[in-house]
Amino acid sequence: MLEEGDSSPDGDGIDQASSVVESNDGKMRFFGASSGFCAPFSAREADEQESKVWTAAWRTATQQNASRWQLTSWIPRTLQDGFDQRIFQPLPSKQTAVQLVEEFFATFNQATPLFDESSVKNLLERQFSWNPDDSPSWWVSLNIVLAFSYRERAHASPDASNNWQLCFGHVRNAMNAVVELFMRNTDLLAVQGILGLALFFQGTPNSQALFMLAAAAMRLSHSMGLHRNNTLRLTASQIEQRRRTYWIAFILDADISLRVGRPPIQDLEDYDTPLPAEVPHDRKGIICLEGIEMNFFLLLAQFALVQRRLYRSLYTVAVHRQFRVNIIGEVKACERALQEWKDSIPLPMQPQRAFVVVAPDYFLQHLLRLHFAYHFCYANLHQVCMLRGQTEISTSRGAGEGINSTIVQSLESARSAVELLSYICLLGSTYEWNVLYFPATASVALALHIMVYRNHQHAQADLSAVRETVDFLSDVSSREPGTYVDYILGVCSDLQSAAARALTRGQTGHSQETSVDDSNGRDKRKDISSHVDITASTAGFINDGPASNLANGAFENADFGALDDLAVNWQWSMSPFWNWQDSN
Repeated sequence: MLEEGDSSPDGDGIDQASSVVESNDGKMRFFGASSGFCAPFSAREADEQESKVWTAAWRTATQQNASRWQLTSWIPRTLQDGFDQRIFQPLPSKQTAVQLVEEFFATFNQATPLFDESSVKNLLERQFSWNPDDSPSWWVSLNIVLAFSYRERAHASPDASNNWQLCFGHVRNAMNAVVELFMRNTDLLAVQGILGLALFFQGTPNSQALFMLAAAAMRLSHSMGLHRNNTLRLTASQIEQRRRTYWIAFILDADISLRVGRPPIQDLEDYDTPLPAEVPHDRKGIICLEGIEMNFFLLLAQFALVQRRLYRSLYTVAVHRQFRVNIIGEVKACERALQEWKDSIPLPMQPQRAFVVVAPDYFLQHLLRLHFAYHFCYANLHQVCMLRGQTEISTSRGAGEGINSTIVQSLESARSAVELLSYICLLGSTYEWNVLYFPATASVALALHIMVYRNHQHAQADLSAVRETVDFLSDVSSREPGTYVDYILGVCSDLQSAAARALTRGQTGHSQETSVDDSNGRDKRKDISSHVDITASTAGFINDGPASNLANGAFENADFGALDDLAVNWQWSMSPFWNWQDSN
């Protein structure tokens, strides 16, 4: 992986063992070293002359034959749709379309620069000429831009029904061309259009579409070689556009991987595309809140790298096969990475417990989602420490203090995530679906901590936070029944009940354990296993409601007081909604 400003060894932006076939209209095919269709290359100085001969012959062959392949894949005639079959919602008038495109570039695309503004406007002008571009990639891209703008209008309008209808009509237009796009196109607009659809479905009750479209977009970006730092024959603007497109795919891939616990598409050891520019030439990706400017898109990309680090260091199968004594060091390294990323943000805009923005602003929703994601990552360290770190505490004298300070901070992040719920109702229904899982998982960390440490000083306030989250989920579920929220509402409700019972027993004197949260990071615990009544503290949790099957799987052979015995099942507590988006 190369950081911004680095280049690959040969100096032209791509290694000599890979090649890119490019057509005149911008379509591309990338072939890596293992494909067999790339120039032989030797790093040995003695072979340099021979390598040059091979490379020259290869380039001559590819140049002579490139024109024979238009990079538009063959599909059977019976599977080819006519243009009119793509149309469900007619396009608006030129005047309306121009206004909608302007709105998109002033809002969503300013924070997440998916499309190049001048390119889209040129194609839009052509769309209303005698010779419109009929490619599926442009059709998908145009319609998803219109859909985003109609969605924002729906949020801003008291009578939004017509805007919602138009919004989803254009989404359907885009979806009508997806299969043809997958089978035929490999241009940049194809990747951008699929990413646009993925980002749209990020704010809906069905995240399955997000998962599939994001994965497809990453694969399409690989087909074009966007994961490689190929700058040959490209202008500075084209280079930055390719770089941005790749990093949006990377950001989605990292976010999905961590939050649902599935392997990412992009291998961390097999890309060298530099980070987005620190000072973008067109100022895209720069947002301003409360008079403070920040390169939001660069922060997103850098945070995606932190997310990937957490997943690789703490949650992969390979981690399970390592000695558990390594886990505290990995947790602390991940914690430092989170803190360093946070410190790179202007202080008033950093994730914090009492985050307050006075003036309402469109870009607030983007920053708050980033805060939610940060708190989610930090709060998840709680379960890793609680359930895997106990073994290292028993084998390392200094590990206890380190793990306890992490637990304290992770619980603070969980509380912060729940406190951000007050902003959600101000930002529209699609925003609820975009961030819903963050406070839900935060409430899990708080509930589990109460169940283990019934008497800690924040237990009552934490239980209120869990209850607030359950009320929020219940409200969402009542307005949109039959989605995965019904499932996580059941899980969180059961955990709330179990935590409430544990707290009641703690207050009546059945438990004497002290939370590390009480001691502000200093380990004052005393043989927890001798104080925690496993039967009493988990009986309700294991026997009640829809969470019982998961709970039985995780705890049936566990001594809840001896946390290290739970280490083999620690991943369940990291995310009890492991595949929640698949349940609808």
